[in-house]
Parts: sequence; structure tokens; C-alpha cells
Amino acid sequence: MNLWRQIRPLALRIYYLFADGPRAFEAAENSVADLSSEFSALFFQHSGRVCDKWHHYLPVYDRLFGPFRSASKEGAPIRFLEIGVWRGGSLEIWRKFFGGSAVIHGIDRDESCAALNTSDLPVHIGSQTDQDFLANVVNQMEGLDIVLDDGSHRARDQRKTFDVLFPLLSDGGLYVIEDTHTSYWWSYGGGFRKPGTAIEMAKSLVDGMHSWYHRFPVKRKMWAKTDVNAVHFFDSIIAIEKKRRIPPVRSNRGVDPFGA
Repeated sequence: MNLWRQIRPLALRIYYLFADGPRAFEAAENSVADLSSEFSALFFQHSGRVCDKWHHYLPVYDRLFGPFRSASKEGAPIRFLEIGVWRGGSLEIWRKFFGGSAVIHGIDRDESCAALNTSDLPVHIGSQTDQDFLANVVNQMEGLDIVLDDGSHRARDQRKTFDVLFPLLSDGGLYVIEDTHTSYWWSYGGGFRKPGTAIEMAKSLVDGMHSWYHRFPVKRKMWAKTDVNAVHFFDSIIAIEKKRRIPPVRSNRGVDPFGA
């Protein structure tokens, strides 16, 4: 995965040149001007450690994480966990985005990332599928409000990590999985509508949210309808809101003009 991140800029340039002609690559580079968001500004002004992000993710971050940023300034610090820190640049930008009081930790399986560890931005070395390891990290963070899975991008790993960390999220927390286009790539354990990918898991969460209304018992495993408040789909990003819900209630107000 690290090798791909190093060669991806060149691969994209070759793709644009041969797939759509020279103008396609120029348009992709100029698309920066269309991204006017807080995170976009932080990203394009960043001069610290390397950070690799798709441009269309940047305004999505503002939309998803902006409310947490405001809440952190008004109350308890936000506890943010990034899985897959690579060169550490994203952690630095998250610090600027969430502010000095936020608790921000990173996880990576690459042992060389241990060199990125600081007291301000701790980096833990371990597998994103190791339940004990993940639980220990969350314990050190004294809780968890946001998870950003930018790890292996493999279907099985994404699912196992979600199974462990989503239950540990605080009420009102947010679980975000990046680069979900890999759900369609066989080399990452994916495939179109293949069971077990992040995309298909998120679809099942939508079914689980509506299990109040199912006419017949559903045999397949569903996530508790009282835990998942919303599921957001973006291009290559899935965001799942955790919030305990009560059974929906319906009532009438006002005067019936037909006197029924």
C-alpha cells in the first residue's frame, strides 16, 4: 500500500494523459480552485509531513467533522482516532482543524511509523484487526468520538475494525471509512455487490435502521436499530452516525377540515 501511495501521482498522470487527453489532467489539477472549505485551506497550505488526500474528500471533512469541531470548543475535547497515518501529515492537519484541546491518536501497522510518535500526536503500532490492541488504544484515549479508517482498505479488515470500534464510540459519535472504492476491487477482497465489503455492510446498516418496519423477520445479521442513527454515502467515503434511538412515534396535530 505504501508503494502505491508513492507511485499514485505518476499513475494518475499517465491515466489522464491516455484516457482523456492532456486537458483531463489539467482540469484535475485546476479543480483545487473549486474547493473552498476550511479543511481544503489547511490541506493546500500544509507544509509539514506528507499528507495524501483525494481533493473531493476535503469538503466532505468539513461537512462531517465541522459540528464536532464546534462542540469541542464549547465542551469536552473531541477524541479522534485515525487508522493509517502513513507519513503523519494528516495527523498534523487534524490537529490544526480540531484545535489544541482535541485528543488525536493514530494507528498504523508499519513499524517505521513509530518514529512519528509524539506526546501531542501519539502513534500506536499494531493491527487494525487486533481487538485487544484497539481496545487498549481507546482506553488510553479515555473514550472515542470519531474514527477515521484510512488503513489497509481491505474489505475484511474494514469490517473487523468496525465490529470492534463502533460499539466503543460515544453516543453521538461518528465512524468514517475512507477509500471505499476498494470495495469494488478484487485485489482488496472486493467486487461488485460482494458480501462483506464496506459498501455492502453499510447497505445492511440502512436495512437495520428500518427494522422497525420490517413485515417479516430478517434472518441475516442486522446492526441494532437503536445504535445507527444515519448512514451517509459519498464518493469513496461512508460515514455512520451512532446515536441511541427510541421506537418511532407518530401523532396528529391540528383540526381535521373533513371532521373525521
